[in-house]
Amino acid sequence: MPTIFRKTAKGVHEIETREYRLPPRVRSALILIDGKRDGAALQALILQQADATLEWLLEQGFIGV
Repeated sequence: MPTIFRKTAKGVHEIETREYRLPPRVRSALILIDGKRDGAALQALILQQADATLEWLLEQGFIGV
């Protein structure tokens, strides 16, 4: 079963406020996460270091599964 990522409350807060000042590439990836796309679809949209970016967002609590 494919992994579907969703924004956590922290992720939604970051989109609304930019409190954590994510780098533009990471912020763009966070914006793409909508709770509908699976990991493969996101990797096709995140052109640079997709795996590392998703892993970092997950570890930092901006996204969940």
